[in-house]
Amino acid sequence: MSSLTAIPGFAEPFSSMSHLAGAALFLVLGVALGRRGRGDALRVASLVVFVAGSVLLLSVSGVYHLLDPAGTPRYVLKVLDHAAIFVLIACSFSPVHIILFRGWGRWGMLALVWGFAATAITLKTMYFTSMPDGLGLALYLGMGWLGVYSGTSIWRRFGRRYMEPILLGGLAYSIGAVLEFSRWPVVWPGVIQCHEVFHLAVLVVLGFRWAFVY
Repeated sequence: MSSLTAIPGFAEPFSSMSHLAGAALFLVLGVALGRRGRGDALRVASLVVFVAGSVLLLSVSGVYHLLDPAGTPRYVLKVLDHAAIFVLIACSFSPVHIILFRGWGRWGMLALVWGFAATAITLKTMYFTSMPDGLGLALYLGMGWLGVYSGTSIWRRFGRRYMEPILLGGLAYSIGAVLEFSRWPVVWPGVIQCHEVFHLAVLVVLGFRWAFVY
């Protein structure tokens, strides 16, 4: 097995380092995003929510993957890691609907998305060890694809090219999630497998979403 799997202090080095590095990167990118939104307090607040959700998910995931798999802290961070995915999805909706929508399209959709997140986090946490993997995957994908309404509306107003970052990000996340569920591929045994591929997919998704919001 590669020495990359035995770095002191990192139970799963690739997964941990990729997301900790991503957290640092998105914190820096978040500063640029916040500056771009200056002039409207609500807009800036929505950008801060998006950046905070991104950094939270990547930080929790990075710490979770560096901990000893046999310890209680690892289990606690695993639960938080799964919950943070729902938080991030909701956070990624926030600037899009605050900036581009009004009325129901803004507040109605955000209430729906955040309500979905709260419900899914509660169910996932309560039934963490007994919930089938397929149901968990359906919750993640179902929440993400609530954006079909948003995307359709934006497409009609601004055209396909404007929508490309969101479409590519949604495709990357869906492919990554399905590969994770399928336990495939194994690129480098013990180092880069399906979960690490999913980690990279998450970073790609965040990159596309950042580009769209910016």
